[in-house]
Amino acid sequence: MRASTTERSERIRIARDLHDGIAQELVALGYSLDKTLTAAVVAPEVKAQLREVRSQLTNLTNELRAEIFFLRNSGSQNLGQLLQSLIGRLEKQHEIKIATTIPLGLTLDEDLSYQIYRIIQEVLTNSIKHADSTQIQMQLKTSGNKLELLITDQATPAEYEQVERDPNTFGLIGIQERAVQIGADCEWVHELQSGLRFTLSVNLN
Repeated sequence: MRASTTERSERIRIARDLHDGIAQELVALGYSLDKTLTAAVVAPEVKAQLREVRSQLTNLTNELRAEIFFLRNSGSQNLGQLLQSLIGRLEKQHEIKIATTIPLGLTLDEDLSYQIYRIIQEVLTNSIKHADSTQIQMQLKTSGNKLELLITDQATPAEYEQVERDPNTFGLIGIQERAVQIGADCEWVHELQSGLRFTLSVNLN
């Protein structure tokens, strides 16, 4: 299951393209906003709005830089540390509490680690953005020769309804495709009283 040299090279190529393209454009846009904010002719209420846009742009730029770093270094760090870094960014950016149980020393096969990270990232992002969750719980553990993941939130199921029913939602398709790639079993369920319950189990052999 180890990532091939071709896969690793492709990740590095994507990271380089992101850095040289979108990342540089975001930085240039930030400089342009900074100049506008210092202009005396801009009304105070407009400046307040621009500062909020500048803050969001900074968060987006930092998130992109983190993604570029991850693409370049995913094979040299353990999954526990990568997830802690991801969760810290999500909590800060969205002002949400994500209670976690993660073995910090967890180190997996490179491709398995990469796919698990991306699945978790997508589930958490969906919960935050589409369900307006206020609290999320995540547990990742090993049991025998299996890795088990559980993510729950306090979202109202109706908030997910449109996203969940659309079979062409790329995030959900991506989760399913990644699960198939690593031979994992996963389930995405919403309960009326408790919100989301996402489970995943994959053999480590």
